[in-house]
Amino acid sequence: MPSDQFAEIPALLTKLQSQISDLQPIMLEISETLRVAILRNFENEKDAATGKPWQRLAHRTIKQRTKAGHWPGKILQRTGLLKRSIISSAGTDFAQVSTNMVYAAIHNFGGIIHRSQVKTYLRKKTEGKETKKPGGNKMSSFRVPARPFMTVNQATIDKIKNQITRHLTDQT
Repeated sequence: MPSDQFAEIPALLTKLQSQISDLQPIMLEISETLRVAILRNFENEKDAATGKPWQRLAHRTIKQRTKAGHWPGKILQRTGLLKRSIISSAGTDFAQVSTNMVYAAIHNFGGIIHRSQVKTYLRKKTEGKETKKPGGNKMSSFRVPARPFMTVNQATIDKIKNQITRHLTDQT
C-alpha cells in the first residue's frame, strides 16, 4: 500500500492535537474504523488496497478441507481464529490494528514454509501387533501465497480524514 495515502493524516492530527489535549477518543475511533475495514477484507476475500481477489485455495487444500468437513468455506477462515484475533487498540498518540497469531504474517505477505526434516516417531504398543514407523514428511517446504488482509482502501482513509476533520470542526 503506498504510504502517501496516509500523508495528510499526521498533519491533521497535529492540528487537532494543538486544539485538544487528549487525542485518545479520536484514536480509538480511528483504530475501530481500521479494524472494521480489515474484517471486511475477510468477507470480501480480497486486498482492499488494490481490489485484487485473494488467490484461490489449492486443489489439495480444498480436498483436505472437504475431507475434514470445512468446505465449502472462506479463504483464511477454516476455523475463524485469525479473523477473530484482529483487535484494535489506541492511546494518546497511536491507533493500531493487530493480531497475535504467529502465522498471520505468512498469510498476509506470503512466503515459503520450510518443514523440518526430522522425523518424529510415536509408537503405541497394541495387543500383539507390531507398530509401524510413520512415513517421512511428504513435502519439505511449500509456498504460501500472499493474501493481504491487513490493508485498507482509499474510502477507509477518507473516512479517517473525515473523522479527524469532524473533531477539528467540533472544537472550533
